[in-house]
Amino acid sequence: METRLDSADRQHALSLDTSFTFGYGGNLAQSDDIGLDVMKPARNLKRTQERNFSAHHMLIRTASLASRRAKERQPGWMYDELTAMTFSALAIEALCNSIGNRVFSDWDDYESASPNAKLRLLADRLGLKYAKDKEPWCTARWLVKFRNLIAHAKPELIVQEKLITEEELDKRLFDAPKAKLEKWINAGNADRAVRGAEDIKETLIRSMPPEDALGLASDAWTRHTTLHHDD
Repeated sequence: METRLDSADRQHALSLDTSFTFGYGGNLAQSDDIGLDVMKPARNLKRTQERNFSAHHMLIRTASLASRRAKERQPGWMYDELTAMTFSALAIEALCNSIGNRVFSDWDDYESASPNAKLRLLADRLGLKYAKDKEPWCTARWLVKFRNLIAHAKPELIVQEKLITEEELDKRLFDAPKAKLEKWINAGNADRAVRGAEDIKETLIRSMPPEDALGLASDAWTRHTTLHHDD
């Protein structure tokens, strides 16, 4: 029998770009863990895996990769900035729900609460001082505000008048007037969003009992494999 922290399967691990190990390599008949004889036919095995899934891992990872791409300034980088900010904001509530389920017995009662309210509840339960004008709380609140702007985006008529020279005319040919929402989206804010999501994650998890935090700081799972005996 063995217990491992590794990926659910090879392709999933590769798609996540994470580090991983595999229990038996590519040939089960060569495994010493369960005493298989290479001269005998391979026997059936029973593998059991258990994982507490929390969406904040993939959301923060997506945001981080998008922010990195945005800094490379490839065509369409504004959409990478948008992705980084949006997924960082979504990670805040996903993280709140994952932690809340572990430190509250009745977390479902708070399902309809706002992300800001959930952060305050968790801070109080974990013995943290919540100050909305201090980090990491102020960036978390800023992310929640952006998330609401995206989720409830409204149309906007933009009228822009500006005096320019003839030389500037051609240079500004493709400068579209920006909406208020679009002005939020830039490389600096994308970087702030990712750092903010990571900071709130670290702050909350660090204040939890270690036994309650398994699978929250990093995406981990257990595996054990035994010989399967046919009845």
